[in-house]
Amino acid sequence: DLTSMPTNQWHSQAEEAREQDNHLEALQLIEEALLAYQQTSDYQGFAQALQSRCLTYKHLFLLSQDQAFAILARHDAEASLELAKLHDLTEMLGSSHFRLGEISMLFEDFPQAIKHYQQALENYVGTNCEKGDYRYHLGEALHRSGDKEVGLQQLQQGLKEIQDHRDEVDSFLANVWESGAHLRMADLLRDDDPEKAQQHLAAAEKIINSDSKLVIRKRQLVELKQALESFN
Repeated sequence: DLTSMPTNQWHSQAEEAREQDNHLEALQLIEEALLAYQQTSDYQGFAQALQSRCLTYKHLFLLSQDQAFAILARHDAEASLELAKLHDLTEMLGSSHFRLGEISMLFEDFPQAIKHYQQALENYVGTNCEKGDYRYHLGEALHRSGDKEVGLQQLQQGLKEIQDHRDEVDSFLANVWESGAHLRMADLLRDDDPEKAQQHLAAAEKIINSDSKLVIRKRQLVELKQALESFN
């Protein structure tokens, strides 16, 4: 769920605040980051900061279910893509499409999400570990669109890519992505394969409990456990 490392202090602090679930503080810091990037004509940094704000708005939407946040998130993702095209930031095309895929999921527009996730993979520049994160998101969109078999294949392949290439990235990032894949699969499989869903839930819980920095994942784990219990 994370882009490449920020290149100014406000952006770094905003990322840290968001990962601690302090989203309003993150928004304030991103404003400072955007101003600093604009003053130095660092449009790659500017586009990355827009993606960070997009992700912050996404979390605020998930917490509040207020569509205003989803709309703001979509505009930031679109602006990031426009900047990438305007300034020929080819390394930003993949991540911009990835954010647009995430926002399409918020609106349950699964065909559009699939399109953006596919474009994200086609334009991807980065580690194989993070590519696995992109792939499992595509798998979720395919599964939720009704193409369960292909979706599950993509989810499993994405999870394996994350696991096989963990040493390419910081352990926190690998833990975010791997636990996220397990949570998605636990949620998606609760109808068709409850036993497998519980296995993925347990795998996610083990990772989340091993890393105190996974604050958002810990909250998401609690929410999913409650949803599964009420479903049963």
